[in-house]
Amino acid sequence: MVYLDLEQGSEPALRAASELAGRFKSRVIGVTAGLPAAPIHADGMIASSVLEVDYEQLKQAIGRCEARFRSALKDFAGSLEWRSAAAYPADFLAAEARAADLLVVGRSENYTALGPHQLLDIGDAVMKAGRPVLVVPPRRTSLALDRVLVAWKDTAESRKAISAALPLLRKATDLTIIEIVAEEGGRDAATARVADVANWLLRHNVQASARVELSAGDAGSQLDAIASEARIDIIVAGAYGHARLQEWIFGGVTRHLLQQGSACVLLVH
Repeated sequence: MVYLDLEQGSEPALRAASELAGRFKSRVIGVTAGLPAAPIHADGMIASSVLEVDYEQLKQAIGRCEARFRSALKDFAGSLEWRSAAAYPADFLAAEARAADLLVVGRSENYTALGPHQLLDIGDAVMKAGRPVLVVPPRRTSLALDRVLVAWKDTAESRKAISAALPLLRKATDLTIIEIVAEEGGRDAATARVADVANWLLRHNVQASARVELSAGDAGSQLDAIASEARIDIIVAGAYGHARLQEWIFGGVTRHLLQQGSACVLLVH
């Protein structure tokens, strides 16, 4: 399932979805949603004529998204489906996720906490969907599956992420599991943990190397630097966060990968 933003280019996400569909012979469901941002008068009323125009504009924007989707994936015309609604984007995507194994979304050029009416809040979708979400950074021209990095943390989220990623991991030619530890004294226990993960993967016919890195400050930035140096195609990670005042407050690594990561990242909450 690939999400298209109403008024932004979704080309990186569409390219990723196309390449995945080709590799896995999969069905692709295109999705978009939004709500009119109608102005509210001082008395709290919304002019029905204004709302009518806004809904017509929304309908036209949805039509343009569907056209982009079908054009980008024309090679899979017999295996395409389109879903859209007047709804909050993250809520609609999370609900429709029941029909898919994987959600593909594109990160905007300058990630901010996006308004929920017109643009997809990726963090919100990740936390609500119950499915793995592949976040594609801007200007990504292709999706290779050769070099994959698993950002390990001994938590339920990491276990879910690596299980969900197995079909992708089986395509990798270079797979590395890394755990970052805060102190040298934690290295031995972490080494045993990542060795367990590598052995678990081997029982699923996936070969991986494993190593432990000592923290060098911000873990998200360190992980991104490691991925950049190794020319990693995809980072697999658990997504960590909790709700507060109707917002998701994310852990440092999750926040960095959502906002600034240079590689594609597969996140699971």
